Order: sequence, then structure tokens, then C-alpha cells
Amino acid sequence: MILKKIFQKKPQLWPLDKLDYGILAGGLAVYAALAFATITKFSVWFDEAFGAYLIRFDFWQVTTYTAADVHPPLYYWFLKLWSMVFGTGEVGLRSMSIFFGGVAIIFAYLLVKRLFGRRAAIFSLLLMALSPMFIRYSQEMRMYTLVAAIVMSATYVLTLAMETGKCKLWIVYGILISLGMWTHYFAALAWLAHWVWRAFVVGTTETRKDFIRKFFSKEWIIAHAVAIGLFAAWVPALIFQLLNVQINGFWIPPVTPTTLPNYLTNVLYYQDQDTVYSWVTLFFMITLAGLLIGAVWLYRRLNNKDRQSFALIGALSFVPIVLLFLASMPPLRPSFVDRYLIPTTLALMLFAGVILAFVTKAKKKLLPIGLTVVTILSLGFGIYNVYELGNYNKNLRTSNNTRQALEVVWEKGRSGEPIITDGPWVFYEAIFYTSDKHPVYFPDASTDYKYGSLNMLREHDYGKVKDLKEFGQKHDTVWYVSRSGNGAVTPPDSSWRQLQQMTVGDLVSGQPLYKVTQYQTR
Repeated sequence: MILKKIFQKKPQLWPLDKLDYGILAGGLAVYAALAFATITKFSVWFDEAFGAYLIRFDFWQVTTYTAADVHPPLYYWFLKLWSMVFGTGEVGLRSMSIFFGGVAIIFAYLLVKRLFGRRAAIFSLLLMALSPMFIRYSQEMRMYTLVAAIVMSATYVLTLAMETGKCKLWIVYGILISLGMWTHYFAALAWLAHWVWRAFVVGTTETRKDFIRKFFSKEWIIAHAVAIGLFAAWVPALIFQLLNVQINGFWIPPVTPTTLPNYLTNVLYYQDQDTVYSWVTLFFMITLAGLLIGAVWLYRRLNNKDRQSFALIGALSFVPIVLLFLASMPPLRPSFVDRYLIPTTLALMLFAGVILAFVTKAKKKLLPIGLTVVTILSLGFGIYNVYELGNYNKNLRTSNNTRQALEVVWEKGRSGEPIITDGPWVFYEAIFYTSDKHPVYFPDASTDYKYGSLNMLREHDYGKVKDLKEFGQKHDTVWYVSRSGNGAVTPPDSSWRQLQQMTVGDLVSGQPLYKVTQYQTR
């Protein structure tokens, strides 16, 4: 295969020795410790709670219910299997994200070790283990670390397939492309980054006349035919979801001139750009400028083979950002959300790690070492912000503290007193913490089931209060949890008499967020 020329060494499918295993074990231990440290500090929020509720059903129902929502089903299948072993509590379900985060780190280490050697792999491992965004999304039961694991493993397999030309590796690559799409649609951004990188490689090794023929080689076509074939069964559901989002709208705000800087400050500090001040701003500028200068310095000194390898890491780091930004332009609906770029966040750690590994080998070490220290300190500050903010909704500027609201009932209520939420959204979060002492319900009559994410509630009576009068006759006292902030609370039934009311504040801002009200029903 002509593309073999980009690599010179004999291929190693698993280029690790005992020292690498020790280094990896240390890096993974640091990552896991940082991720587990506050894994139960914050209440589950709606997206997590949706998945936790979804896995109550069998695998076919999981598939049909998520088809009516906005995501493919692979992550939820894995989550259901994981729950059978590790349980359905916060640690049990959230820990799967840490597991796949570890898998992503292993393949990323393998990739950098193969392309640039152990020194670059160690620097990259350190930055990955300290990545605030990666730690943040390793702490919740969502699919982002699974996507990162698939992207990193696929990228690693791609380099092997390009080097060896083995059909089996290309088939594996195609399977991984499909698995990424079965997990999260924005995995496609990474696959497009691979396309950009391949175009760069072919463009630098072949004549313009042969570009198309070499780019669309038989192996490349086979891999994508496998990917398309394995994903084809889900395409009708994908089309339905896209049309549904276009019709009903979505919550994602439009992109602005601050969107890209905001993503970068979150990558480094887990902090929006409009809250970055004084010395933190200076360190951000120093880090960003230093890494960009280092990237140019390094690229100029690399040989052709290493330039192509560096271009692969660069493509994974920047192409998805640009594509997602462009895909958020009219007439398309905005879709730029930081967590959709978690594989890119991990790639940026590799990009920075490779740069720091090489620049710290230069004769003049003072500035490179200073840049490394500032980068690590910045990531440490970002981890502190993760521990302080948790799953704080940066778009709505509110926390998700449903568990804290329920804790008021657990403390002040009597055993057997039920909890009613003010709608299905809080119900999804509250039902995760339901118990025999305080079972959780939601009112059916006031619920608008127009969104596909509510199909599970519409089609099943679990937790549903169909008749408030009848419900009140069965229970003398009822607790009502509403996300009303400073607003007044209207009782579910006008005949119920308020006994007491407590306000639960936002854990971050301190502003009133929930009202927890006890009513006497008769």
C-alpha cells in the first residue's frame, strides 16, 4: 500500500512494556481518584435521570424510547448491563463513565506512544488525568466518555490500518465508526477530522492527479461501507429525531464571538470566559500563546513522518471545533455545546502534551518548563472549579439540586408521606431518589406529553397521579417539590392547606431554587 510510506518502523499493535504499564497505572489512578472524589456531591440532573429511568425497561423498550428522544441507544444498552452488576445508585451508574474514561486514556496513551514515543505519552497522560472537562464528564451517567473511548481506539486502529494495509484492521475501524454513531451523533466530527487528516497525508505523498484515486482506496471504502451498513438500521430513527428537533426546537443558544474562547476557557479552567478575570486571564493567555508558539516551533523541526502524525493530533483537536461552529450557523439550528466535544477536549490534552514533551527537551528549558508548570496549575484550578460547580447549568445559570430538596422531606417528614413534583422534569430527577418512606409522584393532568422524552411516563402509570382528590383521600399529608425559585407556589389541589414551606437555594449562586411545601389534604 502506497500510504505505508508515511511510517518507517515495523508496526507494533500494542507497543507497551512493563514500564508503560506502571506509568499508565499511575496516571489512571490519579484520574480515577480525581473523578471519584466528588462523584456523589451533586444531584443527578435531567439528562442523567432520563437514562437512569430508561434502563428500568427491557432492551427493546430502551431502544424505542430513546428513538423518540434525541440520542441513539448504545450507551443506554451498556448502562443497563452495567447496572445489573454495579447497581442503580449514583456511584454505580456514574462509575461507568469513569471506566470508559480510563479506556479512552489507555488508547490515547497508546496512540501518542506509537507516534511520538514514551516521553510525549507521559506528558499527554498527565494532562489527560488532570483535564477538568474530562473529569467533569467522567462524573455523570452520560455517553461522553464512551464516545471518547471509541474515538481514541478508532484513531489508534486507523494509524495501524494506514501503516499495515491489513483488511481486518480497516474492518475494525469501520465497526468503531459505526459504534461511535450508535453512541452519539457528534462522533461524526471525529470521523470528519480523520477525513481531513487523510486528505493532508494523501496530498503530501501523492500528485494532484492521483489524489482522488488514492484517497478513496479500496480499504477506505470497505471501512466506510462496513460503518454505513452497521448503522443503516438506525437511520430512520435518526431522520425522525432530526425532524423532531427542527419542528419543536431545542434549548441550545446561538453561537456568538465568545463561543470559541468560552470553550477554551472551559477546557483549561472549567470556567466561562465572562467569569475569567485578572491573573487567571493572564495565565490563560500565556498558556494559549505558549502552546501555539510551541506548536509552530515543533512542526518546523519535525520530519515528514512526524509532521503527519502531529497533523493527526491537530486534526482531532481543532477540526471538530470548527465544524461544530459552522454547523451551528443558520439555517441550521445551533448545536455548539462544550460537552459534545469531549473527545476533542481529550485530543487537545494530547496536542499540548506532545508540544510540552518536545519543547522541554530544547536547550533553553526555562520558558518551556515555565509553560508546563503554568499549564498544570491551570488544570488544577479547573479541577477546583469542577468540584465547586459540578453539574451547574452554565446556560441557565442554575444548579440541579433536586436531591437536596428531597433531603428536606427526609429530615422533616414522617415515614409514608409521599412527594409530588411540579412536573415530569423534576419527577425524572426526584424518582431516582424515591424510597418506601417517601415515594415520588407527578400529576398527570397538568403534564404536556408532547416531547418524546416523556413517552415513558405517558405510556406507564408508575409514579403518575391521575386523580388528586382520590390521592388526597389516601394520604393525610403530602409534600410538594417545585422548582419555583422566588415565585409563589400553587398547591396541586386548591383544597389542600399549607402546613409549612422551606426554600432550597442554588448550591452555586445561593439564590432560591426550590420550594418544598407540606400540605394537609383533608
